[in-house]
Amino acid sequence: MPQNLAPSERRDMALWCFPIITDLVRERYVAEIGAAGASIFNLAFSHSHLWRARILDDAISVRKAREDLGGNMRQVGLPLHLVEDIDEEILDELMSVVTQRFHRSPQKASTCGQILLHIAKNLAYTPAALSAA
Repeated sequence: MPQNLAPSERRDMALWCFPIITDLVRERYVAEIGAAGASIFNLAFSHSHLWRARILDDAISVRKAREDLGGNMRQVGLPLHLVEDIDEEILDELMSVVTQRFHRSPQKASTCGQILLHIAKNLAYTPAALSAA
């Protein structure tokens, strides 16, 4: 499964995904809070790093980023279910990008798709799980 992928494949994907994810989460948090600022930066940063850790399949970093994101969400008073909604958007966006970007490279598209499928299967945190982190 995706754990057997070369670390270089995961690093490459994490690099090109990071700005896409950061832009998407920043937009969503600005829409929720209504203004850009340090709170938005902290939310976008921690959520983007959570996704980077997921792509790299780094369980320790996932746990740490999840804790940071939960703390930042509580600090600004955003509902924790928003994370799940944004994660779904991120998955949709990344799948779309993979399809478009690697349409001439089926092997690369398959590799990225496997990584995203693995992430999707493990997106098991609910607001209750996030608040317990």
